[in-house]
Amino acid sequence: MKEKTKKAASTVSHWTREAASKIKATAANTFPPFDPSKLRPLMPGYHVWDSWFVLSEAGHVAHINGYRVLIALVRPAGLDQGAGEKIAYFYSKDGKHYKAGGFLFEQPLYEGVREWSGSTILRRDGNLQTFYTVADGREYAGGIWQTGQRFATAIQSVIVEESGDDEVLKFAKPKYHALLKEPDGLLYETSEQAAKRELQWPTAHTTGSDQTDNFCFRDPKFFLDAKTGKAYIFFEANTGQECCPAGSVKREYIGSAGYDADYTPAVDDLKANGCVGVIELTNDDYTYGEFKKPWLTSNLVTDEIERINVVPHNGHIYLFVAAHGNKCTLVAGNEDLKNRDYMLGFRAKEVLGTLEPLNESGIVLQQKSLGAAYGGQETNQQYVYSWLIVPSDKPGVLDCISYANYSQDTDGQIKPIKTAGPTVEMRISGLESHITNMKYDILPVAA
Repeated sequence: MKEKTKKAASTVSHWTREAASKIKATAANTFPPFDPSKLRPLMPGYHVWDSWFVLSEAGHVAHINGYRVLIALVRPAGLDQGAGEKIAYFYSKDGKHYKAGGFLFEQPLYEGVREWSGSTILRRDGNLQTFYTVADGREYAGGIWQTGQRFATAIQSVIVEESGDDEVLKFAKPKYHALLKEPDGLLYETSEQAAKRELQWPTAHTTGSDQTDNFCFRDPKFFLDAKTGKAYIFFEANTGQECCPAGSVKREYIGSAGYDADYTPAVDDLKANGCVGVIELTNDDYTYGEFKKPWLTSNLVTDEIERINVVPHNGHIYLFVAAHGNKCTLVAGNEDLKNRDYMLGFRAKEVLGTLEPLNESGIVLQQKSLGAAYGGQETNQQYVYSWLIVPSDKPGVLDCISYANYSQDTDGQIKPIKTAGPTVEMRISGLESHITNMKYDILPVAA
């Protein structure tokens, strides 16, 4: 048994160019059309996007004093993207209508940092623990800008106060709030390494993103393995120098022996080294951990596979990530990637075991924006993203939450105000998935 565990822990799987080339938009994976007038701003005056439910350590939606709690990134509606992001919380008695509670942290861990997404658990001791990303802009040689990203964790107690006939849910000042981990430059690259590579291989592509090397170290997701009792943080990152480094070209990144036998990598292919990273938490308070090799890489395919999620289902472990078709190196000439955003799914027999893509390509959910790359999504009233799988109350069904770019404001007009999008239900049987239903179940409390 111990040998089996050791073997699984050394497995590195790959989302290959061959799998990515099989992405097709189908009725089974297309996000259904929805009515943006049924969506409402969760926090008036603020954009609300990347969101996640507070879960128990075992991975079920937690009930805190009878409330479900949703955590999300917010920023004032008047600020541009990339400024003023903070983490806020919302709570609900009926599991459908959510009241804005305020910011999770009144004081940032460091002045001037932005708070990016992660995950939150209700610990067995009754405290709330959040794992999240702190981000800050950094300039390197040659005028190359990158966003530095590190992980932090905070432990807070829950307070319920009476307010007339109502209750107010609050979270106390953190009793612990500190950095958890930053890239080591060995298994996971640093922002400085990404900047140096951009000088070495300047961006070459003319379709999709025109950004420089896309450094990633974010979206920490807590997961407790029921079989082994080990606790992990899974996260979005880029591979470092010691495991599947950028610039390496291997057949296992490309696909089977007969696929694209004459493949020659372009400059942007060489820079693509996204991965799902692994930290094994090694103390009881979940405040210290050690890096393990990546579980999944996307070398030669994309730099960015984000919003990491791990879910036990039907006796297997499923890994889900979100990604942008425009940031995929196969986007040129592929209409099933261009201006499409998607969620990918993979299955393993055990945590850190060999991953197989669902539906051959990995795609379980996708949606298209019309118009220019990136500009199309900003004007698309049907745009949703940051998909995240959570357990459902229905047997065999998983819920997928998201945010939407547009919602109906208090004046009755549909405006570009980000808020919780519709939830879609998904059935997964083995290595196949399909969307079965859509519902509007994350709404603000009526005024």
